Formats: sequence, C-alpha cells, structure tokens
Amino acid sequence: MSQRLATVNPIRTILMLADSSPRTATRLTIARELAERHDAEVTALFAATPLHAETDGRFGAVAGAVAAIDEPDLRAQARNRLLHDITGGEELSRVRWAEVVREPVLQAVVQHALCTDLLVLGQRDPSTPQHDLPPGFIESLLIESGKPALIVPDAGIASSAPECMLVAWKPSREAARAVTAALPFLVQAREVHVASWSRNAVVGAAGGLDIVGHLKAHGITPVLHQRGHEPRSIGDELSALAAQVGAQWVVMGCYGHGRLREQVLGGATRSLMHTARWPLLMVH
Repeated sequence: MSQRLATVNPIRTILMLADSSPRTATRLTIARELAERHDAEVTALFAATPLHAETDGRFGAVAGAVAAIDEPDLRAQARNRLLHDITGGEELSRVRWAEVVREPVLQAVVQHALCTDLLVLGQRDPSTPQHDLPPGFIESLLIESGKPALIVPDAGIASSAPECMLVAWKPSREAARAVTAALPFLVQAREVHVASWSRNAVVGAAGGLDIVGHLKAHGITPVLHQRGHEPRSIGDELSALAAQVGAQWVVMGCYGHGRLREQVLGGATRSLMHTARWPLLMVH
C-alpha cells in the first residue's frame, strides 16, 4: 500500500449486495478488485425478497434451510445459478458469502452495512418489476446506514481504479462526508475535477480551507468548475460535465428532504442513482 493511502481513511471491509440480476457478477468483480487494491475483504450478501438474514457459508450450503421456510423453488434456483455463474463452483479469495434468511431484508442489510467501510450496490430501476428488492430499497439503505456506497451502473463499463473523478460539491454535510469517503480513491486518481453551482465563490469561511485547499492538503490538485446558480436539472448538468471531462466515477452527497420525509430523496439524487452510466460514490 502506498504511503499516500496510509494517510486517509483505509478501506478494510466491503459489503457487496448480491441478487439474482445478471449485473451481480460485475459488482462482485468491482468489489474484489477494490479489495485487492486496498487490502480489504468482501462480504457478498445475497439479499432478495422474500429472504430474510445472514448465515455463514456458500449460497448452495443454505439452499435446504431456505426451502424449509417456504422459499419458492425459483428463488433457490436463481441463487444457485448465480453462484455457479460467478465462481464456477470455486472459492474466491478475499470473499466470504452471507445470506439474508430470517429477518426483514432491509433491517438485515442495514445491520451488515453499519459495520463495513464501503457498500457496493447496483442500480434499481423503479420501472423494472422483476427486481428482487422492493422499490426504494437502495435509497432506504443509504439513509438508514449512513455509509458510503458505490453504485455500479447496469450498463457500460465500470472501473475499480478510476483515473478521472468528478466531485459534485456544495457546502453541506452530505457533500463533505462524500469527499471524506472518496479520499482513498481521489488520492489514486490521475485527474480530479470539482463542480460547484453557486452564485458565490467557493472559498473557505474566515480564512479557513475551501474544498480546493482541503483536497490539496491531501496531495490532490483538482480542476475547479465554478458554475453560476444551481440549474433546474443539476443531474443533467452533472452528467454533461462528467462526459466532457471523461470522469469514470462521480462523487456526491445523497440528499433528502428532512426527517419527516427522509425516504424521499432529492430529484438530482434519485435521477442519477437510477440513470448514471458511471459508478456513483454517494453518502447520505
């Protein structure tokens, strides 16, 4: 591990959410490559409605127990086929398998997430009914766990070692936490861009550090894209800038609308979470 990496929050545990979708194999590849680069371990957690909590071991080892609690045969078949497609029946280094069996699926996954450094998740298209997890699951997981999540797109090529990263910055708790979570990756990137939509210059208060100064303190020299007032569709603007600079990952906060409506995320957050074509590192 490089000396630069040792100066930022290390990643030692990664939770990868597995389901019966074909993109699970891609997510597992990304998670394993991240584990190799950061000397971490991966827990591949199979979570799908109506499964409910964890058990140690391989998916196939729990098929009988799950069938005993009236899981449909199709679910067990999908799980076993997934395991075979991913591993070819072989053990994977740096990976342990777990499964939701008895508890409510969101509660079980949140409990796992609370004790991990990074989540690796997939996109959940609300218009696609065949997904194993309920609508709003990913949003609820980010809100309930407060942990950083790398959301891997359903389409396109996702890199585990981004050379170009784009940070969506605003002076907020969520954006600050996202930057902190991204530091282990930002220090390894060849190029870092920071986008900010504000009528005021992005400068530190009372002589303190601004976002550029904060990143420079970590050995990162970003390119600042200072825009005017926040546009109506900031998601579209961010996507256009990501394409323009060739960003392979985008870092941003995950925003809600207050405690009484915290299950409802902001428009830009929800739009990018479901439509982005590059990995999205988010924190609520």
